[in-house]
Amino acid sequence: ASPFADKERPEKGEHFVTPVLVCEVIFTEWTPEGKLRHPRYLGLRDDKPAREVVREKPQS
Repeated sequence: ASPFADKERPEKGEHFVTPVLVCEVIFTEWTPEGKLRHPRYLGLRDDKPAREVVREKPQS
């Protein structure tokens, strides 16, 4: 689900796009606000369509 699903309408200067690119990132953890802590971009992926991307569970 979109993190913007609860917003009634975009604020001034905001616009929504359809995701088409997939990138891989590593990070320390999810914050209580649902943001990434210390994210690091690893690169684009061409092996997975954007519509198949889901929030993954942490690995132990």
